[in-house]
Amino acid sequence: MATNPYGHVARAHRVLHLTCYEDITASEPKEALGLFSQPGDCFVAPLLAKTSHFHPSRCAIGAWAIELKIKESFYRTVHGPHHHWWAASVVAFGNFMNMYDLGAVNISLPQIMTSFQTSFTMTTWVLLAYLLTSTVLLLPAGRLADMIGRKKVYNLGSLIFVVGSALSGLSQNPAQLILFRVLQAAGISMIQTSSFAITSAVFPPKERGKGLGFSMTWVAIGATSGPSIGGLIAGSLGWRAIFFLNVPIGLIGAILGHLVLQEKLVSTPPEKVSQRFDAMGAWLSALAIGAFLVGMSFGQEGNWSAPETLISLGIAAAAMAAFLWLETRRTYALVDLGLFKNSTFAFNNTARFVFFLALSANILLTPFFLQVVQGHSPSRAGLIIAPQSIVLGFFSPVAGWLTNRISSRTLAAGGMGLIGLSFFFLSRLDPSSSTTDILLPLLLLGAGYGIFQTPNNTAVMDSIPKEKYGIASGILSLGRQAGQAIGVAMASTIVLATIFPAVGKVSLHSLKRDSTVLAQADAMNAFAAGITTAYLVGALLCAAGVIFCLMRAKTARDEGVHAGR
Repeated sequence: MATNPYGHVARAHRVLHLTCYEDITASEPKEALGLFSQPGDCFVAPLLAKTSHFHPSRCAIGAWAIELKIKESFYRTVHGPHHHWWAASVVAFGNFMNMYDLGAVNISLPQIMTSFQTSFTMTTWVLLAYLLTSTVLLLPAGRLADMIGRKKVYNLGSLIFVVGSALSGLSQNPAQLILFRVLQAAGISMIQTSSFAITSAVFPPKERGKGLGFSMTWVAIGATSGPSIGGLIAGSLGWRAIFFLNVPIGLIGAILGHLVLQEKLVSTPPEKVSQRFDAMGAWLSALAIGAFLVGMSFGQEGNWSAPETLISLGIAAAAMAAFLWLETRRTYALVDLGLFKNSTFAFNNTARFVFFLALSANILLTPFFLQVVQGHSPSRAGLIIAPQSIVLGFFSPVAGWLTNRISSRTLAAGGMGLIGLSFFFLSRLDPSSSTTDILLPLLLLGAGYGIFQTPNNTAVMDSIPKEKYGIASGILSLGRQAGQAIGVAMASTIVLATIFPAVGKVSLHSLKRDSTVLAQADAMNAFAAGITTAYLVGALLCAAGVIFCLMRAKTARDEGVHAGR
């Protein structure tokens, strides 16, 4: 038996140094354990129970041995052959956190308005500030993730989200809440833009569809549970509890990201990525996107000719023109516009944009149809809409599994076609339609949503090199946000233009708050007709989306070849 316990301490310290799981190779854990199993070693854990001559250093070394065993077990489990699924689970948790928070806070806005005794317009900025910030920061956050590491950006985003949530819960007035929601959204943009990039990086090409489908399942779960859980929490504990609950959820996400994700697997080596950040491009893109979204928010209320609408859209157009001019002349551009020369990247992103352009009509108008036209309570309307997300959650992983068995062009086009068909059925609704008449098209829409998203997003990420995953993830997320903003404004304009002859200039939200505006049969019929017309336009957009899905060239995956990068 060795006589120098401090020598064993030194050897154990070396072993503990090796257990930093990002530094261990496949063979080092075995070598490290071998240090504890040599004949005569006195610091194996069982010794502590058997020997009658304890030395303080031996107790410490025994504890270290147990810690080593635990760390090695964790390493073998999390960083073994199924590591990509562990990493996808972390990313899926972040997606869930984003969608849950959005739905939970949205459902609590009336309570926030009452608590602060503020106006409806001021309260809506609690939501708008969050959406604006999370959207304008997508491209800069994606570029930053490509430069300094996606794990770093993801974990930093989780911590910023935690701080923003805690401060939001402590807000004493609407201005403070809006400010802290901006901070919260900055964290979410960092999480969101890393989502597709991390999942695409850790999965081999032939399994990437499964990973992205799994992630989309948790998006659906978050979207479904956010309003229901948020409403329950706000009703029993108050709206502040929603933000305080985000603190442990966000901390769990940050801890999981730190323990599970490996920078060397999720990111491209720094020497392969330009390290210059395009600050001017970031400012111009933020100005263009922010002004555009503000202009859309004014326009959707029917104020397209108002000065604030025209000024906002003019600023957006000028900033976007300047941004595109700048990006074509910089070697370290924020967005590599050359990506759009790839037909798969260009057409699939366009299809995704068109998809959310059409989907926003359903998101905006279905609650209005159920509550204003048919007179359902908010809770019953929510129950009618909820199965759509459940079906989405079911079909997303199924589509991921099918991505390697059916051409992604065919699969994405089929999903888009189902969505278009669901919109056509929704356009046939009238005030006397039964719940079944509404529910079946919504279930079809959920199925189409799940089938379209996974192969479409997989094709986009398959079409670009790994070092561009971060900015591509930001472009995918930006397509969703921009499509929804334009789609909401478009659907609102269609409805308001239809009912204008009957009720005069009015906004959709005022109609929802004051249903007496639609007391006359002619006004109600015009309102219902406007909604169904918007659904029909959505069906036509989906038909165009099918064409975009089929226009791009076949990829290696479509040909049945899964070559790794």
